[in-house]
Amino acid sequence: MNPLDSARERALIAYQRIERGFDGVFGATLNPWRHLGALGFLFFWIIAVTGLYLYAALDTSVDGVYRSIDWLTREQWYLGGVLRSLHRYAADAFLLVTLLHLLREFLLGRYTGFRHFSWLTGVPLLWFIYISGVVGIWLR
Repeated sequence: MNPLDSARERALIAYQRIERGFDGVFGATLNPWRHLGALGFLFFWIIAVTGLYLYAALDTSVDGVYRSIDWLTREQWYLGGVLRSLHRYAADAFLLVTLLHLLREFLLGRYTGFRHFSWLTGVPLLWFIYISGVVGIWLR
């Protein structure tokens, strides 16, 4: 057996133990570790909807970005501040569940056959997530 396959098998066993532990708490159908792709999709749409509002309220000039974010946070805390927080935490959760989903699919060996194209397009999208996160931190 290939040493890489052996390491992947050990990691899969550890991952499945975590999954079964969460099954005991949430039950198999409500276990978040079994729905990482769906959670990622949910967080993506939370980011998109809150981002549209935040972008509409954002002054994109070099001098105006800080003022508009400060205005959203202090003057419009009831909607702007809450949406800003929701946007930030959904982005953090999106990154986390995306990486966990990637790990789970890799450990389960779901990267060959017809899924090969999904990996060729999906893995490079991680760079877009990273770049978007860096830009978001700069704007914060």
